[in-house]
Parts: sequence; structure tokens; C-alpha cells
Amino acid sequence: MRLKRYINVLILLVLVLIILKFRSQVLNMIKNPSQIRDFLLSYRQYAVFIFLVISTVRSVFLLPAGAFAVISGLTFGNFIGTLLTCVGVTLSGILAYFLSSLLGGEFVENILKDKIYRIDKYIKNNGLFYMVSLRLIPIFPFDAVSYASGLLKINFKDFVLGTFLGSIPGAFIYTFLGNSLLDVGSIRFKISLLLVIISSMIPIIYKYVLKKG
Repeated sequence: MRLKRYINVLILLVLVLIILKFRSQVLNMIKNPSQIRDFLLSYRQYAVFIFLVISTVRSVFLLPAGAFAVISGLTFGNFIGTLLTCVGVTLSGILAYFLSSLLGGEFVENILKDKIYRIDKYIKNNGLFYMVSLRLIPIFPFDAVSYASGLLKINFKDFVLGTFLGSIPGAFIYTFLGNSLLDVGSIRFKISLLLVIISSMIPIIYKYVLKKG
């Protein structure tokens, strides 16, 4: 038991060091989606695989999922980009789920603070329905839900299915924006911006309605 605790602490320290060393560099990179698109496409037939690997480890660095969706749309187009984004966020969610299961409460609570108790209220008893709802209407950060789900032992099947299905609308909106960056003066680009603004307002409106109710 004590050995397992030491191993968990060691893994946590390694993760923290990796995050501290590379997070700012990765954040700077994703601020330039066209640069990452060129990087991915330079690997030709391996571009999809590399994108999915990067998307999977995204949750370790707590990087914004929306930025990866934009990159996916810019690189692979709307349809394939949406599919890859959904697969990528699901894989990153699975990684976060198992990390929190492995490393336990202290690791997750340091990341989530009091959010974990509020998430518990939403998904503990109605896993699939609330998982889809929390992905569709992100009133909690995407990765916070993933880490909390692992710690709270949410049914794994419900978690994976709910994450994939619930991420589809948001993935489409942000990949649409990414693909529209190829022609920023077009009506298509303006529509994509409007969709992003509307989708960003939904959680705010939802929280406001909950408080009033």
C-alpha cells in the first residue's frame, strides 16, 4: 500500500514537471493554427495519427479543446475534422479518467478544487444522460468533468459514449471555424464566428437560468 502511494506521488511529480516545462510552449504553438497545420501535413499519411496522439495528451496539459478543434478543421476539413476532434477529445477524456483513477483524490482535488463536488451532484446517479448534457452544455470545464468522472468511478461506458456524443455539436462548430479561416472575408467565416459566440453564451445563460430558478 505504501509502495503504491510512493509510485503515485512519483508519477504526479513527473506530470507536474512536464506540464511546467512544456505547457507555455505548447500554448504558444496553438496560437498559430496554420503553423500546426503545416507541421501535421508535412507528415502526410501520418498526419491523422499524430493529431490524435497530440489530442490525447492535451488533457494532461489542460490545453483548450476548442483550439484543437480549430486546428482539426483547418487541417482536415469539416467532416473529417469533426470526426477526428470527437475521437481526440474522447481519447483525452479517457486518459484523464484513468489518471485520476490511478493517482486518486489529492491529485484531482488539486486540479478541480470545489468543482468535483458540484460535478458529483450532476453525474453520479445518471451517468450517461448527464455526461452528454455536460458535454453539450459545458457548465464545467471539459477536462474537469473527465478527471472528476475517473475519481467518482462513473461508469466507463457511460463516460466514453457520453463524451463522444456530447462533443459532436461543439466539435462541428469549432472545426467549421477552423476550416473557415482559409477565407476570413467570406460569409462562411462570419457564420462560423456567430456560431462560436452563440455556443459560448449557452453555458452562461444556462447558469443564469439555474440561479434564477
